[in-house]
Amino acid sequence: MKKILFGAGLYGRMALQEYGRENVAFFADNNETLWGKRIEDIEIIEPKKIAEYADDCEIVITTKFKSRIAEQLENMGVSYYTIYTASDHRYYPTNELIINPYEDGCYLDMSRQAIAQKINEIDFEVEKLYGKNLLFNHVEIETVNRCNGNCSFCPVSHNNDTREYKVMRKELFESIINQLSEINYSGRLALFSNNEPFLDEHIMERHKYAREKLPYTKMHLFTNGTLLTVEKFAEIMKYLDELVIDNYQQELKLIKPCREIAEYCEEHKELKEKVTIVLRKPNEILSSRGGDAPNRRDHPSYPDAKCVLPYKQLIIRPDGKVSLCCNDPLGKNTLADLTKETLLEAWNNQKFKTVRECMYKGRGNWKHCFNCDVFNLG
Repeated sequence: MKKILFGAGLYGRMALQEYGRENVAFFADNNETLWGKRIEDIEIIEPKKIAEYADDCEIVITTKFKSRIAEQLENMGVSYYTIYTASDHRYYPTNELIINPYEDGCYLDMSRQAIAQKINEIDFEVEKLYGKNLLFNHVEIETVNRCNGNCSFCPVSHNNDTREYKVMRKELFESIINQLSEINYSGRLALFSNNEPFLDEHIMERHKYAREKLPYTKMHLFTNGTLLTVEKFAEIMKYLDELVIDNYQQELKLIKPCREIAEYCEEHKELKEKVTIVLRKPNEILSSRGGDAPNRRDHPSYPDAKCVLPYKQLIIRPDGKVSLCCNDPLGKNTLADLTKETLLEAWNNQKFKTVRECMYKGRGNWKHCFNCDVFNLG
């Protein structure tokens, strides 16, 4: 029986690779701008057509928004479906070592339809989380607040950064990791946030300490790769579940460190499942980052749209201050201070509760979020 993959993004492509294109009849997606387009010559259809093929095809949900899509299928009268879960914790669930996100034209899709779909999915997720006493499942620890990149869209690139230089003290870092260990934390952990992590001369030993204390945590890292050598790469991979290297080059060519790492991965096949090199352009217009993106002239607002990030993320700056979310790059919002509060005290304090209440009502209720057009599930 052939399959219909509901979700034409990275998870859909990952499933296609696993199942084989000869076993896939269609993709389906809620984004109407994709209808009629093809991935490896397989047509993307609108969801309402799924019912026509439900008796002859297996429906597979291939997106992060499982609950929302499952509800949609059931409302359509489709009660039999499966959920693709391979590599669910990865940011790039693909077996490809090098990916070009511009190839299918969806990477920068900010059409009204695409935005409406994302808002709908996030609102659905917030409704599930609101009022529940849940713990964070995503922690970012920024150990040094600097980047050596010059991306035009980034508020904290080398040319744009206005933050006072800070490096996290060893004692504070180990205290945070120890507290995570005490609560048996097993969610995502990243020793970076709005920075280039390899500017921290202690980044290796910090990863080693975190991995020893938190063996079940999903540790990932994003880097621009410019400071990586094959030796550093081999060392850091001892501790990571996933490494994403954003290869910033305007013509989308591999920079020298990425070429060397790609060659090393071809010789060490076991690493290819944990490493993704993403071809990126340093000069492009992306999200507004809450109005902080330096090359955005327009300031969109979605005052009624909810946001799930304060329900999931704990974003820690080098001085122990806790930011609003990962899209507060300049640290304009401080919700807690881990030099004065424990992790659990911070997560449950009144400021966090107020932000969550505001995000349930809509972004227009918090000043920094009024002009934010970032829509993700954290």
